[in-house]
Amino acid sequence: MDSVDPRRVVSLCPSITETLVAIGGLSRLVAATRYCVRPQGLLWGLPRIGGTKNPDVARIKDLAPDLVFANREENRREDVEELRAAGIEVDVSFPRKVAEVPEAIRGWGRRLGEERAADALASRIETELAALARERPAGAFLYAYWIWRNPWMTVSGDTYVSDLLALAGGVNVFAGEADRYPVARPEESLALGAGIHFFPSEPYPFREEKHGREVAEIFGEAPRRLFVAGDDLSWHGFRTLEGLSAVKKLRVYAEELPSPAGSAGPGTLRAPAG
Repeated sequence: MDSVDPRRVVSLCPSITETLVAIGGLSRLVAATRYCVRPQGLLWGLPRIGGTKNPDVARIKDLAPDLVFANREENRREDVEELRAAGIEVDVSFPRKVAEVPEAIRGWGRRLGEERAADALASRIETELAALARERPAGAFLYAYWIWRNPWMTVSGDTYVSDLLALAGGVNVFAGEADRYPVARPEESLALGAGIHFFPSEPYPFREEKHGREVAEIFGEAPRRLFVAGDDLSWHGFRTLEGLSAVKKLRVYAEELPSPAGSAGPGTLRAPAG
């Protein structure tokens, strides 16, 4: 059963924290993880209770929240179960597709008693998503989205990132992998025809100035190498709007690179502000 007007809320997931603030929940947040950095400038002074994988459960209990928000993938089941065993209500969500995000937001709004604001945000996402669906990309491009190095790791088709990039015309060369975040070799992606390689700023902090030369040597000069804002493409909720804006910009590659034999060169994609 949903909490009735919770007054003390803890968030264990950065994308949820940002969304709770966006729908009017800032005054009720009593703590969040150290990775909860958005909205920038609005969370200064908010108590921190560790990371997403190692929260200070004892500290959370001491804060006596009415409700804790968690994500099934970001947070550990044992932490959720320990909080529930202490009588603390925990809301656990796990949207894997962009189309699932609006209902998740509405659910958080119901939890907070902020239904109107939540519905407004959800409707904005639905409107943007519908517009993208009406205007299909001109072509398609094969890609690999790298989330780690040493070992190199990527994403399968059963991920939010992959579903989002499909809206740009992206075809994930590792879509069929059984593991959602498989270990893969760069040469495998090239053999599968990936013409674009994404290097996001998280979870591994890829930076063009630091890793640009390395990835050019590893992946070659022919494929596109894009250093992108990882939160725009992997955070769901309020940040989905930025993800959809990024998708619109990425559609240029569906026109420019209809086949893996695209033009060379690195690049940095930045979603527009606002």
